[in-house]
Amino acid sequence: MLDAAATVVLVNPVAAGGRVGREWTAWKPRLEAALGPVTFRMTERTGHARELATHYVREGLTTVIAVGGDGTMSEVVNGILAAEPDPGAVTLGELPAGTGGDFRRMLNHGDDVFTAAAAMAEAPATPIDVGSVSWLGDDGATRSGWFLNITSFGIGGLVDRYVNASSKRLGGKLSFLLATGRASITYRPARLALTLDGEPWGTWEVTNVQVCNGRFAGGGMRFAPNARLSDGLFDVVVIEHAPLHVQARGMKKLYTGSHIHEPYVHVKRAAHVVAEPVTADPAWIDIDGEAPGTAPAELRVCPGAIRLLDARPEVL
Repeated sequence: MLDAAATVVLVNPVAAGGRVGREWTAWKPRLEAALGPVTFRMTERTGHARELATHYVREGLTTVIAVGGDGTMSEVVNGILAAEPDPGAVTLGELPAGTGGDFRRMLNHGDDVFTAAAAMAEAPATPIDVGSVSWLGDDGATRSGWFLNITSFGIGGLVDRYVNASSKRLGGKLSFLLATGRASITYRPARLALTLDGEPWGTWEVTNVQVCNGRFAGGGMRFAPNARLSDGLFDVVVIEHAPLHVQARGMKKLYTGSHIHEPYVHVKRAAHVVAEPVTADPAWIDIDGEAPGTAPAELRVCPGAIRLLDARPEVL
């Protein structure tokens, strides 16, 4: 059961095209009625949710709930872990209110923010893994952080750049679908050498490589249909480069997860992944829907790093 006195709710007012901010006066009392006397804080800029999460965890609060989408959740996770809590000491929750909604597909409470709040007040919290990742930033410096869901290299980061430059007025799924079509035309396939748990796994000319803690990305694409949040392993999915007509034929299969049976798709599990580009073509990186740079990259599982409210049993 939720401890309201130890809970902060971080609210992204620009989520859902600004709807959260516009309707917050009506939302707040309904959320207070469901969650109890929690602390509410409105974010003021990009990166603020991360700063606030770090602050409140260091102040001793043990539950952080995000009101927003995948981007807000990513900031909150990075803020929690930047405070260096003991594994499993902090609980994370999501009240879904953003354009990007892939992580919420692994939660029980659905897309309605008020239904989610009512469920969350009584929901169990389960330990889950988080991924750590280092990569090459757009400024040429090595960066590092954490991811909750999926990090990828290749076309995924280019799709992010197109989506994030758009208005997203068409919603998450269609925005990602259109951006994927555009990226499929302009993307130059990267060539990557992959090492899994210290063992070489070949050099691949790729459309995309997904390192998956969770299952969904790209507006409902089921990249890793068998991934679990608490098994101590990533599902690593290599989608080799294929002609455009082959990629187009396989697009629908991404939404069912049946793409993993295609001959140009390869899946392995590992706790430590290294991706090294071997040509000058950039392997654009996507970290939970953000596009902060390119490979080379190194990723490790952080087992049981946080607890998650109201996860679906089949993803644990």
